[in-house]
Amino acid sequence: KIYGFLNVKGLKDGTWDPTLACVMGGGLIVSFLSYQYVKGFNAFKNSNALECPLSQKLSVGHFNVPTNKVIDNKLIIGEAIFGLGWGMAGLCPGPAMFLACAGYPNVLLRWWPS
Repeated sequence: KIYGFLNVKGLKDGTWDPTLACVMGGGLIVSFLSYQYVKGFNAFKNSNALECPLSQKLSVGHFNVPTNKVIDNKLIIGEAIFGLGWGMAGLCPGPAMFLACAGYPNVLLRWWPS
């Protein structure tokens, strides 16, 4: 699937696979709609915007939305390490950690070395 999406030469002969674009678009839509309920980060006026997560009290809770827009060496190195680890293991780190904790030994063998 990933190779079919990244192979843009497939646009000419009709073998390009757009399903990954649909997955990314779905994530973008869910994220955009969710941010409409975070006070100060919504694109449209919303009288129901929340100042803190529903599971916390207003006096102690707040959303931790990153506001730093600087691209520095630490960010680039972290992205590279994350991408290399994901590429070497063939698994996203979050689900890999869940599967490892759930007791799937072959996931540990594939994911742990990265």
